[in-house]
Amino acid sequence: MGIFITLEGIDGSGKTTVSKILKARLEKDGYKTMLIKEPTETPLGKFIRGEILGSRTETAAPLGALTALFLFSADRTVHIDEIKAKLNCLDVIICDRFIDSTFAYQAAGLNNTLEDKHLKNFIFYVSEFILKQKKFSIDRTYLFDLKPETALGRLSGRVCKIDGFDSRPPEFFNSVRKNYLCLSEKHKERIKLIDASAPIEKIAGEVGEDILKMLEKRKP
Repeated sequence: MGIFITLEGIDGSGKTTVSKILKARLEKDGYKTMLIKEPTETPLGKFIRGEILGSRTETAAPLGALTALFLFSADRTVHIDEIKAKLNCLDVIICDRFIDSTFAYQAAGLNNTLEDKHLKNFIFYVSEFILKQKKFSIDRTYLFDLKPETALGRLSGRVCKIDGFDSRPPEFFNSVRKNYLCLSEKHKERIKLIDASAPIEKIAGEVGEDILKMLEKRKP
């Protein structure tokens, strides 16, 4: 049985670039590795990317947190079954975004009202419930922590990379980052905080070394 790794952080934090470096290095060392992402490539995943993450006009009404939560959760429920099957014949699966993204983004911008607190707790509960129901766990999550203004500065130089979330104001991403850091406190054993302002090669080296240690422990 292989190990399941997730990479989290706001867009522009470098996680996608690092994942490609990790795959190349792990395969060079003889490990069977696969890169996946969420939303998935299923029809539902493509719908999510188009309607929630796709470019939206200023007049388009944003989908509510609950609507987005249920769509992401439905896509993930099917995805977990696929991941479990693939872990039987692979050493490492690296997923770009997973349950932590759902909480960090869907709970972003919520206030301290009782209603918003209940909604935030529900978003967290749904993701945890799916993992328990599927008897599935994440071996390690690397949270690429970066100041929103730095991440948005990186994104501004990209072509066709501004989507329904990226076009939101910096305050939204400060809230996303705060949610991510809150999760890292809740799951200290699982989530490893990464300074995403460091050079990409340094980050890849740090993450790669940690993954190799986990793989060594799995050897009979």
